[in-house]
Amino acid sequence: MNPDDLVRRSARRRSGTSPRAFEEEEILTSEEARRLLKIGRTKLWELTKRNQIPAYRLGAAKSASLRYKKSELIHWLDRNRI
Repeated sequence: MNPDDLVRRSARRRSGTSPRAFEEEEILTSEEARRLLKIGRTKLWELTKRNQIPAYRLGAAKSASLRYKKSELIHWLDRNRI
């Protein structure tokens, strides 16, 4: 078991949430969001720039890195199902 798994398990015990609920509230990096959505960097940026998927900037600078809530990305996928 890697250290991240131990931290998640410990947080679940303290919060009393189920493993599924905890995973949906995960905060993802751009790379993790791209992997989840199975899209490239350019497409993720286009969707973010057009406010089609919500993102959170870490810092005030325009070059600050972005983060995404896993639950919001999953919700976006569900809304855009064909």
